[in-house]
Amino acid sequence: MIMESVKFPWLRREKRSECTMGADDDAPDPIEDAATRWTVEQDAGLTDDGIAALEQWLGSDPRHPPAFEKARAAWHFMGHPAIRSEVTQRRLREPPLPGYPPVGRPEGKRKWIAPAVAASVALLVAGAIGDWPTALRSDAMTATGEQRTMTLADGSQVQLNTDSAISIDYQPDRRIVHVLKGEAAFSVARDPRRPFSVEAKGGTTTALGTRFIVDRHADRTQVTVTLHSVRVAAPGAGASIAIVKEGQSVRYDRNGVGSVRIVDANAVSAWTRKRLVFVDQPLRAVVAELNRYHPGYIGIIGTDLGNRRVSGIFRTDNPVAALDTLQASLKLASIRLTDRVIFIHG
Repeated sequence: MIMESVKFPWLRREKRSECTMGADDDAPDPIEDAATRWTVEQDAGLTDDGIAALEQWLGSDPRHPPAFEKARAAWHFMGHPAIRSEVTQRRLREPPLPGYPPVGRPEGKRKWIAPAVAASVALLVAGAIGDWPTALRSDAMTATGEQRTMTLADGSQVQLNTDSAISIDYQPDRRIVHVLKGEAAFSVARDPRRPFSVEAKGGTTTALGTRFIVDRHADRTQVTVTLHSVRVAAPGAGASIAIVKEGQSVRYDRNGVGSVRIVDANAVSAWTRKRLVFVDQPLRAVVAELNRYHPGYIGIIGTDLGNRRVSGIFRTDNPVAALDTLQASLKLASIRLTDRVIFIHG
């Protein structure tokens, strides 16, 4: 079912077009507001009086039934248990609906709490609670969507990508940087007496040249060289050492070091220039990458949609604008909890 527009008090569904939205476009329409609240009440369980009040509201205006159906459809799409749980709890903060005052509901003047609810649900769904264990171990750390460049004591430079952390261990005879999470690009100052190594997930990347990227994932680590070469070593049943040259990449995990392969190093390092480059990638992979830079959650409804192929160049500092472009070019629609939690569908 395709809906034209649905606005929860804290939720909106959009189908992007080329028109410019005005400053008041996010204010809730009274009928859509009431339809949404009736939808949430119905999901929570209406009493007999509530059923009667809902029927009275539906029959009081010919615009009410279609608005209610749109709200129910949007509620169906937003079926994530975390979202439903949060919204159901928030409903108790709203004033009574006409003809239906549930017991125990707080009284008081209604306030539109869109920003607060959007932020809280985004945090709930995305799991964006402070990563204090990593913060305590790190010497440098970035938040989601943040990038940071720093110069180390020896003149080497490190550029941290979104949601990344490193710790630094410089000794008289060696220089070691630990990638605790995320991704970092290294430009290494030459010092033959003190080798420069990056450790992540049990593996070690030692600089034989100057520039390379280490991307630590939950189950593997990827090393890409953008200038000269590195030596990658990791324990495991497979190969334990590989020399990776400029324009090449290798992955390692608990099974050892994988095969060295040729990559487009310019595309892999595009994030260091605040760009993301995709060439004939499935939409699910593009959305997964955008999620790394988005302080919330972007989801796809429908397996087939996730398989659609995408090519494009997008900015890392505005993933929502990138999603808007994808929506327009692929003619998609979305359900939005402001711009924090977004579900796209056909």
